[in-house]
Amino acid sequence: MLDRTRQRLASMSRTRLIVAPLLVILIAYLLSIPFQHKTSSSSSSSPFPPKEEYTYPAPEVSHTRPKRVAVVGAGASGSAAAWFLRRAGRVVEARSGLSEGDILGEVVVFDKEGYIGGRTTTVFPHGDERLRPVELGASIFIEANRHLYKAAKHFGLETGDPDFGESGLGIWDGHEFLFTTSESSSYWAGWWDTLSAIRRYGFMSPYRSKNAVKALLDRFANLYNPSWLASQGAASSIESFTERVGLGKEMTTRWAGEYARKVLSLGDRWINEIMEGSTRVNYAADMDGIHALAASVSMAASGAMAVQGGNWRIFDAMLQEANVTLHLATEVSDIIPLDAVDGSPQFHVKSNRSNIDDSQPFDLVFFAAPWHSSPISKSLQTHFHEPIPKQRYVRLHVTLFTTTRESPLPLFFGLPSTTSIPSTVLTVRPVAGGPPPRFQSITWHGETGPGTGEHVVKIFSLTRFSDKLIRELIGQDPTWLLRKEWDSYPSMTTVASYAPVEPLPGVQYLAALEPWVSTMETQTLSAREAVARVVKDWWDLGFGECKGGADAWDWSCDQ
Repeated sequence: MLDRTRQRLASMSRTRLIVAPLLVILIAYLLSIPFQHKTSSSSSSSPFPPKEEYTYPAPEVSHTRPKRVAVVGAGASGSAAAWFLRRAGRVVEARSGLSEGDILGEVVVFDKEGYIGGRTTTVFPHGDERLRPVELGASIFIEANRHLYKAAKHFGLETGDPDFGESGLGIWDGHEFLFTTSESSSYWAGWWDTLSAIRRYGFMSPYRSKNAVKALLDRFANLYNPSWLASQGAASSIESFTERVGLGKEMTTRWAGEYARKVLSLGDRWINEIMEGSTRVNYAADMDGIHALAASVSMAASGAMAVQGGNWRIFDAMLQEANVTLHLATEVSDIIPLDAVDGSPQFHVKSNRSNIDDSQPFDLVFFAAPWHSSPISKSLQTHFHEPIPKQRYVRLHVTLFTTTRESPLPLFFGLPSTTSIPSTVLTVRPVAGGPPPRFQSITWHGETGPGTGEHVVKIFSLTRFSDKLIRELIGQDPTWLLRKEWDSYPSMTTVASYAPVEPLPGVQYLAALEPWVSTMETQTLSAREAVARVVKDWWDLGFGECKGGADAWDWSCDQ
């Protein structure tokens, strides 16, 4: 059934660290409400500038040597920052008639892990690289996530549909299934599911929810519109960035449950089951513990796709095209400000690797990791003009295992052995009270390889999903097991103010945007905004410079 769903649903802006909120995809299909999205404009004309004859003048470059840049973190934001900056450098060098590297020199990327991608990483069942890799972290993106979607095409990376929810989906409150769909993908099964959904949720809540998501996406689409970007310029703070796009305090200072009831007039069942199922799987948060924007973004999830071989390949390709010097398994221990002769910022970056020459100074540092959980010395913060507030992150337990079972055991849910259990189970809190479910979601994925008969299962939970629970779930020991516990995303509680984007001149803090919306795509947006501030200061380079058929450094000309 999900195959037909994906064909019917148009793309919407959502990238999640974990699996897509399948409930939204499902209900959109069941109620025959396609989530179609087109970039809005104040007129019927194209938002992109016409390709008239025009040549941008060469910028005035004041520095006498190529700029040298450090990036701390090779995840989504760090990789994107290196890539956008190199694009900008190439634009300036081309306009000046110079060779690559004459204006922007070495870009050095450090990461304490031994791989690229940060929280976007894959693992192989049994450690066997002949088997299909499984996303341990960020799992999906969609066409409306323009940076990721375009990057996959630009780098020639094959994408495909995620393989979850293909044998039904259920909403579990810890005591009973509140709603389930058919395992069959037949036409009549789809209609039966539609009638069941209408009977439980009615028409108006899905309709109003769809309109709210569309309004959100229309605002979000401006972030890729070159005319809009050029008129706004680079934001000097997260507060400015969020307010100018119309997704600021109005939504981030209100709890999602209250907002859904009082502003959107949605029904309780829709809020407590559909929306909460989505927020629990996306941000491990209930509707009364997450801000309205994050909950709304959780509902915008159709058209999910993933890069074959892992989404990390996007960021690997960005770093390769940016021609960076890459130091993996390298922990940055300190960033030391220097007194430059001309007053421009300069830094020494120290690491735990003795074979790295750290005598050459850097002109700029992109710090692409959460500041307070980073192992770096905090001596740098004595130079901050504004402190970086502590940000609480959700400690998520990811349990991956393989089994020959094709679905969960009914007895695990207290049901007769003849009961058919969906392959994807999302959870909500019980309305009548009592203990909540012991997990956020359980998803049966596809086989480890064609014809192996061995299925990959992924479980998200806030506590350890024990070996005993696994045996109760599948009635046997798993054939392979991997556990990962990590700070997956910020606690998306209400927020009115954010960390500074430039805590001191020459240091751009890319994690400042995460409490607003934490996704792979928004991290690339954070990187682009940081680069915009830098290249405006260095080379007077702006957003949306698309005249004369130019290819703007910000990648906005060919949306």
